[in-house]
Amino acid sequence: MDSIIFYYKRGIFLKPPETIEEELAIISDALAAGIDPFKPLNNHSRVGKLALGWFLILLMLSWVSQILYHSV
Repeated sequence: MDSIIFYYKRGIFLKPPETIEEELAIISDALAAGIDPFKPLNNHSRVGKLALGWFLILLMLSWVSQILYHSV
């Protein structure tokens, strides 16, 4: 496989669509099969954002304390 990305469908590697019509046909096939090709983005929970924020704050405080410890 060169630099071309191949799509995998039912055990067969397929070439990517070369025209807009081919891509629209793939999208219409997906819609007919009940697959939503345009899924909405996941909404992140407030708890996850808070946990990530506090983790990053603690990580930065750790880095600052290490730098200050080595410089003194």
